[in-house]
Amino acid sequence: MTTSKRPMSPYMLGPYYKFQITSVLSILNRLTGVFIAVVSAPLLLCWLVVLASGEQAFVGLSAWLGGGLGKLVIAASVFSFSFHLLGGIRHLIWDAGWMMEMSQVRLSGWLAIVGSVLLSIIILGLGL
Repeated sequence: MTTSKRPMSPYMLGPYYKFQITSVLSILNRLTGVFIAVVSAPLLLCWLVVLASGEQAFVGLSAWLGGGLGKLVIAASVFSFSFHLLGGIRHLIWDAGWMMEMSQVRLSGWLAIVGSVLLSIIILGLGL
């Protein structure tokens, strides 16, 4: 039986497959997009409804958001929005035909990650 030299799918390579920044960013983009759609956007809508419903409802939601789980959801939402913003800017740069070399693609990926973390820290630090 001869061995084929055809490329193998990553799942077939087992421990030999090394995640690349591009694949990690693609997966992270999908995960944060789902989080925004399923958690962040409905929570923002709920907050707006509660804001219009009166002081008692607002105090109740504020108490939940001030707890540990609420703070975690807010932090994850801020990171998700930040990552999507910087990823969108990254794609606009590519749409203009700039930074298309693989080294530039990797650099822009790392800049998106670091920028998202820094932007999230700044926003959360300001208490917005």
